[in-house]
Amino acid sequence: MKALEPFLETLAETHKVWLLGAMDGMFAMLEDGDGNSYIPVWESEDLAHKAAVGDWEGYEVTEMGFSELAVWLKELSRDDIDIAVSPEKDGEITAIASDKFRQWVKPQADDSYHEDDDDDPDDGYDYGEGWAQPW
Repeated sequence: MKALEPFLETLAETHKVWLLGAMDGMFAMLEDGDGNSYIPVWESEDLAHKAAVGDWEGYEVTEMGFSELAVWLKELSRDDIDIAVSPEKDGEITAIASDKFRQWVKPQADDSYHEDDDDDPDDGYDYGEGWAQPW
């Protein structure tokens, strides 16, 4: 199990995480035996590169700053997807609830990523007439 404190200390210094991107906007994911989903993140580019093997071979190592991460964690929380801290090769993970991780990240984020991040559930997208019909 990955020690959480050194991970968070590194992130507090760099204000970014590293992920494995499958395609534009899609990232590597893990699922446990209970059906819980996780997005793995690493504290360094080197560790992310070392993880891009096996099922993740060919995935692109991607950097994400805290500004974007804070917004993204809100979306992950809505989708019940949590964070796996630098997963071990044997599949063991240390998990952080995405909403709790966001509480830690958001105060350290700057305003460099510009996407609506208010608490209004209306995402502003026009789904068209009849997209949510009553049963």
